[in-house]
Amino acid sequence: MQGFEIKKKHLLDNVRKFAFVKLYRIMTLRPVTLLASAAILLAACGQPASRQQQCVTALETSAKATTVQTVSGPVAGYIDDGVYIYKGIPYGKAERFMAPTDPEPWKEVRASRSYGPVAPHGERMGWRDDNQAFTMHWDDGYPGEDCQRVNVWTSSIKGGSKLPVMVWLHGGGFSEGSSQEQAGYDGTNLARDHGVVVVSLNHRLNALGYLDLSAYGAKYAQSGNVGMLDIVKALEWVRDNIANFGGDPSNVTIFGQSGGGGKVSTIMAMPAAKGLFHKAIVQSGSIFNLMDPKYSRRIGAATVSKLGILPSKVDEMADVPYEKLLAAYREAVQQVAEEARQDGAFPTNFLDMIIFGQLPVVDGEVIPFQPATAEALAISKDVPTIIGTVYSEFTPGQEDPIFRPLALQQAADRTAAGCAPVYLYRFDWATPVLDGVMGSTHCLEIPFVFDNVLLHRTFTGGGEDAVELGHKMSTVWTNFAKTGKPFADGIPEWTPYPANMVFNIESILQ
Repeated sequence: MQGFEIKKKHLLDNVRKFAFVKLYRIMTLRPVTLLASAAILLAACGQPASRQQQCVTALETSAKATTVQTVSGPVAGYIDDGVYIYKGIPYGKAERFMAPTDPEPWKEVRASRSYGPVAPHGERMGWRDDNQAFTMHWDDGYPGEDCQRVNVWTSSIKGGSKLPVMVWLHGGGFSEGSSQEQAGYDGTNLARDHGVVVVSLNHRLNALGYLDLSAYGAKYAQSGNVGMLDIVKALEWVRDNIANFGGDPSNVTIFGQSGGGGKVSTIMAMPAAKGLFHKAIVQSGSIFNLMDPKYSRRIGAATVSKLGILPSKVDEMADVPYEKLLAAYREAVQQVAEEARQDGAFPTNFLDMIIFGQLPVVDGEVIPFQPATAEALAISKDVPTIIGTVYSEFTPGQEDPIFRPLALQQAADRTAAGCAPVYLYRFDWATPVLDGVMGSTHCLEIPFVFDNVLLHRTFTGGGEDAVELGHKMSTVWTNFAKTGKPFADGIPEWTPYPANMVFNIESILQ
């Protein structure tokens, strides 16, 4: 009986914790109309298990209730606690090293309830580290080169809803990661509680996305940037389809962290993406130096050579097994990095050093200019932007020397160029997980801006103060998506750069 009582107490404690979070959201988001629901929820949590189960919302998986028409064909998802969820919808297709095209159309309703294939990539650094594996709780899915897929979370599938749209670009540099890799990426809470449509996506990475074979003829002219062209294709999918998911194609915000922030920075310099988004958020991902074709072409040539393929037979690259292609590409990057050192052209910035050779290419067409140039800034001049970092990133206990200077420079450059308002931030809250050794570490703000502090509690700890901060930050992010101005109750009025918002239990404007 003692064991039963312990299990019963554990169950009740979990239910009460769930009730606290639900009550907090109800009180802060819907303070008048749903107070009665909050009272019912709390009352039910003191009942036996059979009554407690009534707190759980049934999952709706009916195709009839969830089918939405896209330009390629109808898709069916599922409904979870008032949120319509669709996963793995094709937004394009592509041959290896080629720009994406529209997906093959379909007539029958396509089941879209689970994530599609992720871009193939090598072994993740954190797989073999127990602490990282625990805190990040990786979900790497299954690989496939047909990875051009989008996921959608929305509270409405009525065409006239015109909800703001937030398109998330995952981290992992330009070489790894996926739209499902972290629990914090889940869009359910933003869609249900904050009135936005969330879209995430997979796109080609590493050698499949950024191997520059342009020296081998016009056929391969865009090969060094097809990963970025995938993202543009996904934004075109949003433009053409999101209204049927309740979204407003004229109010789209792109946001991403780390490599995803680098992709946001890059997209803002791409003419093909102009007009496909209207606001941008760069989280620990300010980037200035993409690949010079002089060196990206050397990497392409070295990869071909290491695979034993003759230049006249370069089309054989399309049939090389991925693992063999990736290995040759990585060796080629190392070789050309050494050549760049000998030339005196290897970057001195630490971030540029570690991602050298694994970046999009300034090819004069897809990406005509480096992102920080006046010409590039003019492309996204009218786009309001949030730019920031977390306090320690990869240097526990001290302010980050890697990402922070880049964020400050990007904010200063956009402001000096007369661009739309730039809002600068730093996330200082430190996680208590693992005795607090990580501090305010890289990626930590993600579950906060998605309002997923409890969902990713192996990373955040899931405490009440963290839940409250997550609600405030997610409200700031979604209000920015709605209006172009970041604000929320309990957060100081956020004025543009050079002001800096510091997010913590008590947030301040510096």
